[in-house]
Amino acid sequence: MIATNGWARPAGHDEGIASYHQMDLVGYVNPLCGTGDGNNTFPGADAPFGMLQWSPDTRGSRKHPGGYQYSDSLISDFSLDHISGAGCPYGENFGFMPVIGGQPGVAPATRGSFSEGFSHRNETAKPGYYGVRLDNGIEIALTTTTRTGFGRFTFPEHSTATVMVNAGSDINGAIVSFIHIDSAAHSVSGAQTGGHFCGYPDVGTVYFYAVFNRPFEAYSTWSGHSLTHGAPNGNGKESGAFLSFDTSKSRTVLVKVSISYVSIADAKENIEAESPLSQFSDRDFEDAVRSASSNWDSLLNRIQVGGGTRTEKETFYSMLYHALLFPSTCSDVNGKYMGYDGNVHTASEGRVQYANFSGWDIYRSECQLLAMLVPKRASDMAQSLLVDYRQGGAFPRWGVPNMDSGVMMGDPAAPMIADFYAFGAREFDAKAALAGLMKAATDPHVVAQRSYTYERDALADYLKLGYVPEHQKGGFGTVSMTLEYNSSDFAVSRLANALGDTADCRLLLSHAQFWKNLYDPKTGYIQMRRRDGSWAPGFKRNVISYDGVRAYVEGTAGQYTWMVPFNLKGLAEKMGGRRIATARLDSFFTRLNAGDGGKDGWMAWMGNEPCLETPWIYCFLGRPYKTQATVRRVMTTLFSDKPDAYPGNDDLGEMSSWYVWGALGLYPGIPGDNVLVLGSPLFGKIVLHLKRGEVTIEARAASENAPYVRSLTVNGRRTDKPWIRFSDISRGGSLRFDLSAFPDKQWGSAPDDAPPSYN
Repeated sequence: MIATNGWARPAGHDEGIASYHQMDLVGYVNPLCGTGDGNNTFPGADAPFGMLQWSPDTRGSRKHPGGYQYSDSLISDFSLDHISGAGCPYGENFGFMPVIGGQPGVAPATRGSFSEGFSHRNETAKPGYYGVRLDNGIEIALTTTTRTGFGRFTFPEHSTATVMVNAGSDINGAIVSFIHIDSAAHSVSGAQTGGHFCGYPDVGTVYFYAVFNRPFEAYSTWSGHSLTHGAPNGNGKESGAFLSFDTSKSRTVLVKVSISYVSIADAKENIEAESPLSQFSDRDFEDAVRSASSNWDSLLNRIQVGGGTRTEKETFYSMLYHALLFPSTCSDVNGKYMGYDGNVHTASEGRVQYANFSGWDIYRSECQLLAMLVPKRASDMAQSLLVDYRQGGAFPRWGVPNMDSGVMMGDPAAPMIADFYAFGAREFDAKAALAGLMKAATDPHVVAQRSYTYERDALADYLKLGYVPEHQKGGFGTVSMTLEYNSSDFAVSRLANALGDTADCRLLLSHAQFWKNLYDPKTGYIQMRRRDGSWAPGFKRNVISYDGVRAYVEGTAGQYTWMVPFNLKGLAEKMGGRRIATARLDSFFTRLNAGDGGKDGWMAWMGNEPCLETPWIYCFLGRPYKTQATVRRVMTTLFSDKPDAYPGNDDLGEMSSWYVWGALGLYPGIPGDNVLVLGSPLFGKIVLHLKRGEVTIEARAASENAPYVRSLTVNGRRTDKPWIRFSDISRGGSLRFDLSAFPDKQWGSAPDDAPPSYN
């Protein structure tokens, strides 16, 4: 049985959800899930979609994109901002580190100069809280609100106490930083300019303000390698402060922190609004931890599961937790934020500006999950993308707080916005978004003003030739780029259709079919063509590059050929029909996580986004029982709640969202459309508490080893279709599955029962 804590109305950003029984779900979440090698999550304290992520940074042989590696044994500091599961390091600004001893005699030689050992036995991580006892006896406890952090540092008896604050701790190296101590206010503040996500040219400034609950006994600052005792200011590429405290009467030092992308004054205002200084005691810290836990519980309770094992629940809620961390808040409590034009703006009343959109990843299934569970937040995310376009000149590909980084390729904002709309997040200026997306899809001159990144590289060639040719200008992955534009065009066509714009719907639906121009009937794969229409020589199904050009991005022909989610019927016909396509898919799943190299590089790579849709393709081919088996196989062999939880990078929640959908027995298989392809639920009963109504998913005989559907009723009506539309359940509804350990090869197999394809 799952413990409950009574009836309560969920708190948070979204309103209008009826009261329902709240389960105690934070106990099932393990924030250390995914902190192993290659997963790149962080274990620290964070609020849902929070601006500030206060988390430990560990030392190892290389930089860690999440700041923390489970196999490491040294913590260098606890910095204030992180991203979860990305493939590149970013953030880790303003590292705090309590140390034993008085004022040091020299500035830190490196960021890790004051690292200290720790053991996982002395570590606790749960939603909204992180705690650890270092090997030297110092105990650290951290919690957060949306924009602030509350820290407690407890020093061993009879020790002197100092806290180091590193203003230049950016993982990619600060361009410039400064720090200021106000001893009268017990505060320290500063700023750092940096960025360069994945080595790209994005640059921005982040500010911080921190206030302690007691005066400083002594302090010093450093600028570069020069340390000055009693000096209130430090600056340079490397700067920071040492703050010493008298712990003879109390061994505990408390601190409240915040960041802002606008100013130190705004960071201070965030603290005053979300974590008042009148509440600054040990008891207040414990109250803050309980509040953070309650905040998470309210959100996790949007999906309540019953049945299943303890381990299955822990994996499910750990995945749901990670899917709800990003995109992150980037506007201050007063609504101010740094726009993509380099100027300060104020969000409209009642809105939040969001950043850190891992676009190429999250359009595939996370945006749909967020729109379904938190439609007001998701609407603000869609509006944030539109605002970025208006201020920056182009919709972002991978938007960091101050500008678009330009990382990856394609036009991911298009399916993201269409996803949000299709799954119920509609409180944004959809018509203006459509107009901007249409311009980006048809005008080769749409470019980000500060990063000089074209929204669609090689768009002129794409529109003229019907594909991106070999040796195209300004990008990489010519085949992948074509397929990404196809998916974006399709998604915008669906948004246009929903808004009554039939002409643009038709135009972009025709552009979406350009994939056919790259399908070689002789090889049966989507591959690279030259500008004159000839096929580029040297093609192999298991390589990324050939003829001296990168044809694919993070994948091979064998993996990308399936990426036509909006017209899988047309793809199967190109391959020779459903039977041949099914046989090819069977071979494809000989391995589940083959990667993108070597002789097996053409097989499934479920650790990367282009392959996430592939297990669901069987439903389009009349073999839904194979979707049911394959999805369950991926879930049980490649995912867990452990440090090695994922088959690859979580990519700011995308992999997590895939698992959540898989456990629900549903999947948004056509980005931009509201189709939900069906698998089979992992749990016997699941309740979705949506804004407009409650959805109940029941699965008789559900278990890990019973993935096969024998029968299904949707809203009380029996159906053999292995798909529904979100609109079927968006106002409440029910799905009742009858499951078995043995496949029913007839259910859902008729051609007319397949999910839709758009030609």
